[in-house]
Amino acid sequence: MIEESMQEQEEFPESKPAEKERLTDRILTRKLTLKGITFQMVDILFTACLFILAFLIRWKLMPIESADYFGFLEPWMEAIRTNGGWRSLSMEISNYTSPYMYIMTLLSYISTNDLYALKLVSVVFDYFAAIAVLRILYHMTGNLRKSILGMAVLLLSPTVIIDSAYWCQCDIIYTSFLLYSYLYFLEDDGEKSAIFFGLSFMFKLQSVFLLPFFVIMWLKKRTIRLEYYLWVPAIYFISVIPAWIAGRSLKDLLTVYLDQSGYYPWGTLHYPNVYALLGEEMPDLRHADEVSGAGTIMTIMILGCIAYYLYTKKLELTEELMITLALFTVTITVYTLPHMHDRYGFLIDLLAIIYGVYRMKKLPVTCGFMLVSMLTFMPYLIAVDILPLKVLALIQLALIIYVGYDLYSQVSRAAATESGSSPSAI
Repeated sequence: MIEESMQEQEEFPESKPAEKERLTDRILTRKLTLKGITFQMVDILFTACLFILAFLIRWKLMPIESADYFGFLEPWMEAIRTNGGWRSLSMEISNYTSPYMYIMTLLSYISTNDLYALKLVSVVFDYFAAIAVLRILYHMTGNLRKSILGMAVLLLSPTVIIDSAYWCQCDIIYTSFLLYSYLYFLEDDGEKSAIFFGLSFMFKLQSVFLLPFFVIMWLKKRTIRLEYYLWVPAIYFISVIPAWIAGRSLKDLLTVYLDQSGYYPWGTLHYPNVYALLGEEMPDLRHADEVSGAGTIMTIMILGCIAYYLYTKKLELTEELMITLALFTVTITVYTLPHMHDRYGFLIDLLAIIYGVYRMKKLPVTCGFMLVSMLTFMPYLIAVDILPLKVLALIQLALIIYVGYDLYSQVSRAAATESGSSPSAI
């Protein structure tokens, strides 16, 4: 009988007393709610480690002086100090807009190391953008772990790290505001979305790369109202007031972007777009005006065709469809507009992170866009062409075609679901 009892205990281990929960597990599974998102302690500890290690990566790159730093940013900082700090705002020291010059002027008073100070500003916005990606993905999926993964991908993205901590560039500033603009669009707060778009626009003209997406959403009567976008010129005007008070011409301040458009008249400034395929990266400016005019009209027509196609489709705008459309319209814009610089695909990489993490099987597309960006950066950063620009332009085109086909497939399925029929050819 005793042997039978022992055999029963072996065959039915669940009859054994339950193990006591470890103190470690109780601590790591404790819950905390922030901004409507419920975290476990393990999530918070992982995020803290991620933030620290991501910063240490950037800190190791801080001493590097890029050509942009010693060729432009360092002389600008010296000119600001030489001309009296805030009083220098009356002068045209750089071709940047006023808000970034305000940052540089403030740093001239408080920094002892301009290189580190300028890079740290961009690094702060790396984290600002990472939180935006977390919130966007959480809104789209409701999955905290996937949202944290998206934040990690951004903070560990080589293009993001290089741009801020190696190159000493500030593209993350305007793109982070665009991410928040997209977030508030998803949350159906059109006015706040327009405000953040205006904050992005006051830093960089490249913020308009996301504008075609918002125009299409307005056509589809989703969140966007035209009167909200009065915030954009209002915010830009407010941003130039301190420089105007300091003595700079209001006309100069309001026409900065017009002046910038004439600095680089050739088809591409080492960005792998259609003009690289046409051989329009030309020092002799052969047919520059003609190519520029034709390319701009071509871009408007392509985006117009996309808008027309989607406007005439009766469909539900899913979260996946909208991020795919945002990525596709931005890539089309950068690929077909003339005068694109090597860093103008930066927004593409950030949107591709959301696109890839939302549907994990599409992460290779995210990696593809980042690889193109990295190889595009190399000739400027280390003076090495790893792949010819035309080859990179073909790879970029293949990625755009994939995203475009994915968008078409989603639209077809959504339209079929709305009409209750099977997907049609177009």
